[in-house]
Amino acid sequence: MERPEIQEEFKQILELSIQRGNENAGITLEEFMTELTSQLRGLLEKANT
Repeated sequence: MERPEIQEEFKQILELSIQRGNENAGITLEEFMTELTSQLRGLLEKANT
């Protein structure tokens, strides 16, 4: 992946995470961090291939 693609996907992950957190006031910080970590780990794997 090229740097602009990585940056755009990272931005989308953060925006989705914030949106989901705002929609679900019952989400815990641990759940939020687990989901965010999972999404970012996938992005890093794609970026390193």
